[in-house]
Amino acid sequence: MKKALPFIVIGLVLAVASAFIPVEKPPTSLSAETLLHLGPFNLTNAVLTAWISTILIAIFCIMATSNMQLRPGGLQNFLEFVVEGIYNLTENVAGPRDAVKFFAIPATIFIFVLVSNFFGLLVGIPLVNLGVCEGGHAEEVAAEVEGEPPAEGEVHEEAAGGFSTCAIGQHIVPFFRAPAADLNFTLSLALITQIAAQFFGISALGVGGYLSKFFITEGITKAKSAGEFAMGVIEFLVGLIELLSEFVKVVAYTFRLFGNIFAGEVMLVVIMFLVPLVVVMPLIGFEIFVNFIQAFVFFILSVAFYTIAVKPHGGHEESH
Repeated sequence: MKKALPFIVIGLVLAVASAFIPVEKPPTSLSAETLLHLGPFNLTNAVLTAWISTILIAIFCIMATSNMQLRPGGLQNFLEFVVEGIYNLTENVAGPRDAVKFFAIPATIFIFVLVSNFFGLLVGIPLVNLGVCEGGHAEEVAAEVEGEPPAEGEVHEEAAGGFSTCAIGQHIVPFFRAPAADLNFTLSLALITQIAAQFFGISALGVGGYLSKFFITEGITKAKSAGEFAMGVIEFLVGLIELLSEFVKVVAYTFRLFGNIFAGEVMLVVIMFLVPLVVVMPLIGFEIFVNFIQAFVFFILSVAFYTIAVKPHGGHEESH
């Protein structure tokens, strides 16, 4: 706990320092904003937050495991509590046999999404006025600001409230943004999760066995009456719907996480434009809860889908 104290103090200082400062009304962007152009690569605020979150997780794990004890305490005890809790939950859903296989990917995504979202919320939101200045809404600002515009490079205050560190005609691009508020990030997680589900299913059932879950022809080929043939056709169509659902899951995964995190950030920043951050503190507490729930839902659905993927058609496992 003593090792983590400096990080806690820094977080509190940032929160207090910005608690009474209203922010500039930021442009609402579905995609992450570019901070720096590095040749063909664009460094966005979502990528920067993801990198910082990854480094923080790595530092924490190194500190927690640098002096392993049989009777853990402090950071080691907390890390073991988290890992053991996630593993036990995976085991309860997938069973002891498959828990080892299914644990790594959902657990990694859960921890990373949780930490990166918390970083974007607890650091990115208070420091939303800290970033790079870009042009793009000079006409809008000129219409809102009364009197003579300030000289180039001079900071100004927006007409509707909120303090801007940018020159007239420019807007702030914050350094930090929760990666889950970027559609590219949530789509990547959804694709990784679903590709892993197909891999686990094919590994457990074989290519033919896995495809037989979606192309169910047994009821048609073995039908002995018109009624059985009709039921076979319905079963075949149900299998095709199940195949379609594998693609729909990617869309559902993507927009469930993105929608909740993006909407929460927009709500907080818009309210902070009207009132100081100290008034928004209760809403930040609610968003912390929402972030945890969304990361947990992503994790538990991933494990559930992996478990379903390794089940043969009919849901009955082969005896070994």
